[in-house]
Amino acid sequence: SVLFNISLSSSFSLIKIIFSFIVFSFITILYSALQPVKKTTKKVEKTKVKDENKKKSKPKIKKVVKTNWNEPKNKKLKVAVNKWSRPSDQTYRFYDGIHPLKTKKGDTYPQAFKQARFVLKKKQIKIGWSPLGKNKYQYNVVAIANDNFKSWHNTYLFCLKKNKPVILLDQSKKGAVVVVKTVKDTTLIKGFEKAYQK
Repeated sequence: SVLFNISLSSSFSLIKIIFSFIVFSFITILYSALQPVKKTTKKVEKTKVKDENKKKSKPKIKKVVKTNWNEPKNKKLKVAVNKWSRPSDQTYRFYDGIHPLKTKKGDTYPQAFKQARFVLKKKQIKIGWSPLGKNKYQYNVVAIANDNFKSWHNTYLFCLKKNKPVILLDQSKKGAVVVVKTVKDTTLIKGFEKAYQK
């Protein structure tokens, strides 16, 4: 009976050892199977967070290009010219960048810049249409205002010469040469300068 008890207790302990080994092996396998899933989920979560941060940290920035002349300045110049010309009962039409500006018995703008030679104080000048005020020519025309009368015209060429406002007046008849002169009217000059500075 003693031997039987010893063998029984030893068999029980052996069973316990085997059972413990099975349970340990099962837990190890289960842990190793679940471990990579946790890692990948963490990586996915991290990449999602990074992507969201990238989207948040990169707002759309509009590039603002600075120009010497623009539409707001053009509108202010129109107001100044209309105010200046009203006491003389003159109405000036501005070149809109699309429709040609025809002058009475004179040239058509802006085509005249390419078709005719411009002369100031008996010297030929380089002049051209430059709506943004870029320094392409000696005289960069940013605005053209014209008023036609019975037999002549007043065509004011608002120019930037080395980024400084200059106004030229064309009263010539149509031909190969356009003779212009510098405008000295202080009111009109100040109106152009104010529009250009703002």
